Amino acid sequence: MTFGSVNHLSLTVSSIEKSEPFYDSVLRFMGYQQVEKTDAFTMWWLENAGAILIYSANPNSDNKIHDRYSPGLHHLAFNADSREQVDDLYKLLVEMGATILDSPAEYNQYAPGYYAVFFADPDGIKLELVHMPNIP
Repeated sequence: MTFGSVNHLSLTVSSIEKSEPFYDSVLRFMGYQQVEKTDAFTMWWLENAGAILIYSANPNSDNKIHDRYSPGLHHLAFNADSREQVDDLYKLLVEMGATILDSPAEYNQYAPGYYAVFFADPDGIKLELVHMPNIP
């Protein structure tokens, strides 16, 4: 492991039943493998990238929806090796009926050649797949 790299990211979801198929499709597309599933969580792993886990929300929590503009997670961006991977994920997301926030396009306001698709999980957590050709 690289010092300072992310080991895992845990997300809380309102429904494992709704979110697991969504994350399984998206993460498997990127090469993650589901490595553990318990009553408490589901975990996917990608070598050299770490783990993504989803946990069920506390049903007694006052917060029922995700608000990326409140303190906490704003969004999660994954790297793509090519624009084609961004486009292919977009096609998969459309087939899944996922919420597309912004279709694949160049977003040069972030960096030259920045090509991304922005989408949301079943709870409205913003996700992104981005290809940045000028970053090694």
